[in-house]
Amino acid sequence: MSHRSTTGSAAHMATVAICGNPNCGKTTIFNAITGLSQRVANYPGVTVERVSGRFSAGPDEKRTFTLVDIPGTYSLSAFSPDEEVAISALIGQLRDTPAPDGIICVLDATNLERSLAFLFQVLEIERPTVVAVNMIDLAKRRGLQIDFEELSQALGGIPVVPVIGNRRMGIDALKAAAAELPNLEPVSPGEIYGPEVEQLIGSLQKDSEDGYHSRAERLRVIFDADSPAEERFLAEEPDVGDTLREGRRRIREAHGSLSLVEKEAVSTKSAVLFRRVVTVVKPGRISNSERIDMVLLHSIMGPILLALIMMVVFQSIFSWSEPIMNLIDSFFGTLASHVKTMMAPGPLQSLLTDGVIGGVGSVLVFIPQIVILFLFISILEDSGYMSRAAFLVDRLFRWCGLSGKSFIPMLSSFACTVPGILATRTIEDRKLRFITILVAPLMTCSARLPVYAIMIAAFVPYRVYFGVLNLQGIVLTALYLLGIVAAIVVSYVLKRIVFKTERGTFLMELPSYKVPLLRSVVVRVINRAKSFVLRAGTVILAITIIIWALSYFPHDDAITGEYTLQAETARQETDETVAIYVAQLNDSKESVPVEQQETLGHIRERFAFVNDIAELSVVRSEMDRQYEDMLSPISAVYEIRRQELTLGVTLNELRNAEAGAHLRNSYFAGIGKTLEPIFLPLGWDWKITMATLAAFPAREVIIATIGTIYNLGSEDGGELSLIDKMRQARWEDGPRRGQLVFSPAVALSIMVFFALSLQCGATIVTIRRETGSWWYASGTFAYMTVLAYLAAFSVYQLSRWMWG
Repeated sequence: MSHRSTTGSAAHMATVAICGNPNCGKTTIFNAITGLSQRVANYPGVTVERVSGRFSAGPDEKRTFTLVDIPGTYSLSAFSPDEEVAISALIGQLRDTPAPDGIICVLDATNLERSLAFLFQVLEIERPTVVAVNMIDLAKRRGLQIDFEELSQALGGIPVVPVIGNRRMGIDALKAAAAELPNLEPVSPGEIYGPEVEQLIGSLQKDSEDGYHSRAERLRVIFDADSPAEERFLAEEPDVGDTLREGRRRIREAHGSLSLVEKEAVSTKSAVLFRRVVTVVKPGRISNSERIDMVLLHSIMGPILLALIMMVVFQSIFSWSEPIMNLIDSFFGTLASHVKTMMAPGPLQSLLTDGVIGGVGSVLVFIPQIVILFLFISILEDSGYMSRAAFLVDRLFRWCGLSGKSFIPMLSSFACTVPGILATRTIEDRKLRFITILVAPLMTCSARLPVYAIMIAAFVPYRVYFGVLNLQGIVLTALYLLGIVAAIVVSYVLKRIVFKTERGTFLMELPSYKVPLLRSVVVRVINRAKSFVLRAGTVILAITIIIWALSYFPHDDAITGEYTLQAETARQETDETVAIYVAQLNDSKESVPVEQQETLGHIRERFAFVNDIAELSVVRSEMDRQYEDMLSPISAVYEIRRQELTLGVTLNELRNAEAGAHLRNSYFAGIGKTLEPIFLPLGWDWKITMATLAAFPAREVIIATIGTIYNLGSEDGGELSLIDKMRQARWEDGPRRGQLVFSPAVALSIMVFFALSLQCGATIVTIRRETGSWWYASGTFAYMTVLAYLAAFSVYQLSRWMWG
């Protein structure tokens, strides 16, 4: 190996890729280097998530670099779609994505020999490389002593930086080493695959017409028969097909197998290097991770602890979020009131207060619950427990034919279904992958959480059991379990009827337990919360405006005129009545002695501060008992105040009636009442029906839609919360006229429907893209919609039968 420096420096902003095996701590190091300056996007043309960020390094940190996080992989041999994208990104073959100017290869110090095998493949890419040996603290506790200087020399002078990613130890040194990447030349691991392979590499290079391919690309073409790499290479170099086949034939004659040649060569080299640089200073003993696993992976204790951990998560979502949610709800209510007082009544005022603030605000109020959910998921992921959870659930999956590999994508779907479906790319078995894709949308994603939260908060009482469990958290847990159980049942049916195949073997590496890095957790939570807010500010805002327009127009002036006339009549009648009592009060004042005039003033002030008619009667009784010689003026003051309060109630009722009349006359109501009979068996009125249908592009929209509908149907503005308005909503016509619309049975029906239906346009498109067929996308939408309807119908009818 050789390694030499160059004196030039990159004039452009250099791109550095960070790669490594899964669970080697690569993403933790990425977060430690880039901090909050990260951007999430997809690789052009594919839907694999790409996270990039910037960092500054070099003298006075004047040089800025772009760091790209490459998906974790065990080798450059790519057969699954996810691996193919990862390798293409490293080699620089993705369209519109710049090839990296250098590579940070992260090695797991506790699995150094296996990591070195991957490093040798990365070096074949022929790009400047820095090696970060992570988790050296864990390796030391296991009695492994690594000679980093010797490792660097053995690798031809490649910079080797010891790192403890979750403590940020070694991060500054790693950034400094990465800053020198543009000034370094690549290092090759040498010719380690034997003369037959080297001869074929030379032949492919000789026969190549005009395209440049790195040594790593030629090795992939040679070793990965029938792979995407071979297909792409032969498309660019069609004349080398005969050379390739003849060369492979000679390799097979000499070694028996293509994959065996690479595996033996790389494994032997990594084993030799491992023995050269690693000293075992202590005899092998049980590690702390192994001790913890004896409890967490116990056949009985493991599932119980997993269930308890999930219960704590769901309980915390409600217990911790309420104070902040109240503040956010109050903020949007106050904001709507201010805007309403600053603008003249009309379409623009209604659009801003009822549409934008009422609709989007109704969704953003759930940010605290989303943050708490993502916080727990990030901590569980970074600690290494998520892999244990998959291992435990694999036992549950066995009877229906799935494996723990299916559980990882399904677990990701708890945050969002789209990355969950993309995570199925790690599943090699096509049938198993398709089944996982089709059931992943049944997992309770974060978009369902606002729906659950508002229904539970409104209609499930807060009752504490055993001192720590509350009924609201128990219901939320049951909804999450409903999705899991439905996914298992559907998987069983698909496995037996549609995808008849045998279950594959589940193999998963369990990473060592680590203390989550606070910075990494915070960055991940912020990024996911930001995605939720952006979604509310784009898709949900657009749909909210459409819903508002359909609900506001046609704004019939005749309706406005009718209620304006009624309001004016009520004011005139009140003024006439008040005038009578004012005259009566003036007459009474003449009979009140001078020394009691001040007392009469106090009585009038006392009544003036009362804003409720019922309380007004109480105050009058109190005044009558206290001032028996002033009954007549007290009666007059009481009647004047009662008339004022009654007028306020009447005007408010007229405003609500007018708003309701406009809403019932809207295009939205016309569509909703036409479709209402379809969802009437589920206990839904036309408003719930339309809100649910509007939520099919994105399920969070139902909250924004309900917020818009009930703001338009009421002039209470910010005085009543959305939950209060839902509790007071009544049927406007039909045999249930006057009855409350929402009940616990209706709330359960809505939650079950949302738990099982596919209301996400992005998920449908992703299923189409990943399966390559609209049949699977439309089939998933159809089966989930039917399943959701039947389940919601059963729950509603059963609830009515049991509780009336």
